Amino acid sequence: TQRFLVSETEVGNISRQEAVSMIPPLVLDVEPHHFVLDMCAAPGSKTAQLVEALHANDDKEWPTGFVMANDSDYRRSHMLVHQIKRLNSPNFVVVNHDAQQFPKIKLSKDATEFVKFDRILCDVPCTGDATMRKNINVWKDWRIGNAIGLHPLQINILTRGLQLLKKGGRLVFSTCSLNPIENEAIVAEVLRKWGGRIKTVNCDDRLPGLIRSHGVSNWKVYGKDLTIRESYNEENSDVHKTCFPPTEEEAKEFHLENCMRVYPHTQNTG
Repeated sequence: TQRFLVSETEVGNISRQEAVSMIPPLVLDVEPHHFVLDMCAAPGSKTAQLVEALHANDDKEWPTGFVMANDSDYRRSHMLVHQIKRLNSPNFVVVNHDAQQFPKIKLSKDATEFVKFDRILCDVPCTGDATMRKNINVWKDWRIGNAIGLHPLQINILTRGLQLLKKGGRLVFSTCSLNPIENEAIVAEVLRKWGGRIKTVNCDDRLPGLIRSHGVSNWKVYGKDLTIRESYNEENSDVHKTCFPPTEEEAKEFHLENCMRVYPHTQNTG
């Protein structure tokens, strides 16, 4: 059985993936004509899903869209190439950039406009604390400061993604962390910045078999010294202002309950 799995995986007939890892590409809703950007793509299981969605109607017509997979790490980008070439798709390209400063792109020298994407996946670097069931190191390595340190990076990547998104397009932001500072706080900050130009979308009607919880609009914020911070203090703060929950007025406007939380204990997942 093991040899069968290895050989079928190598030729692209089988891709093994954890159930929760499959959710972001599924709700992204990729169609064969879409221009798709995966901003933090390695090791590539979600990217493979996006490529497969692009080729969903191959029996009728070839896709006119493409998937551009980016990773900031040169070696991990090579891993992406190895992973995705199993699928033999001509509509796929790997690039190696810092997602925070992903460049403007033209498809030809004569093009008058820069490329905007119909679908963007921001599966950002995170503390990975929700992988505690399979990753035993989470239990001994977890620190409050980890999420605080990653918080600005996550905002920057999501902000750049929104700048590259077509009007009417869809972007999915995802992490494998349970911490609101890496999740709802990031979403709240871009909603604050972008005003009415973007909105959260309710996906309760998608994936009906999935047990999910609503996003939260209120949470406690701890400093690195393990004490609760009631509010932001500019002069003496190791916590970014954007880590704090939205105001009551903002919470009504942002609809963070549309965010999707999938807890490990509800259906035996990661």
